[in-house]
Amino acid sequence: MNKKTEEIKKKVKLIEEKKIGIKENNSKGNIGLKISLDLISPIIAGVLIGLGFDKIFLTKPIFFLIFLLLGIIAGLINVIRAMNKLR
Repeated sequence: MNKKTEEIKKKVKLIEEKKIGIKENNSKGNIGLKISLDLISPIIAGVLIGLGFDKIFLTKPIFFLIFLLLGIIAGLINVIRAMNKLR
């Protein structure tokens, strides 16, 4: 039983070291690109969904504004999560 727990602890330690190595290998350009895409992508998706719903239900700015705000909120949450992972 102890042998198995020791093997599991070694595997967990190796995995944690690999994660730390990956985190240190990120260049500033890659991090900036990821954060900017995390911010922009949900906003664009929200705008497109809102425009689609407005076209289907023949309402002009209502769904556009709702999904734009949801996209902005989702983008900011993504950026906050990415920044917390960098710590």
